[in-house]
Amino acid sequence: MERLNLIELSEMQQYKKENENYQKENERLREFSLELFKEGFKLGFEKGCIAAREKREKIESE
Repeated sequence: MERLNLIELSEMQQYKKENENYQKENERLREFSLELFKEGFKLGFEKGCIAAREKREKIESE
């Protein structure tokens, strides 16, 4: 019986450790995704500004 309790305790500790590792990895991926979103937004915004400026310059030159 005592051996069974030790096995269960060991499995619980392993589960907790794996769970912590999954949480750390999820947080890392969340931060990475946020950085990718920021970069994509920034690039899209710059592209939109350039297109708007070119369109404005084209209208002004006509």
